Amino acid sequence: MTNRRVVLGAISTDEALPALARMLRDAGHEVVLVGGGQSAEQLIRTAIAEDAAEIIVPAGDVAAVEAKRAELGVDGVTVGCDQPDAPERSMNG
Repeated sequence: MTNRRVVLGAISTDEALPALARMLRDAGHEVVLVGGGQSAEQLIRTAIAEDAAEIIVPAGDVAAVEAKRAELGVDGVTVGCDQPDAPERSMNG
């Protein structure tokens, strides 16, 4: 995994985000932790503003964020799942 800037958030509430943020930071990534209760558009716009390479969200939020990313025509930002083994891990890689 290449060290990169990521936005970590959720549409729903996800209490696991702070622990995941620490793990990613310990691995050398720059993490923008926005937390839960965000809209898909807020997550996309945060990724653009922060020049992030990826948005990481819970598995249940991946489809909504990916759909909004495609609707807004945003390229250069991938949407990933906070569970590496989930089939949604990279919807647009």
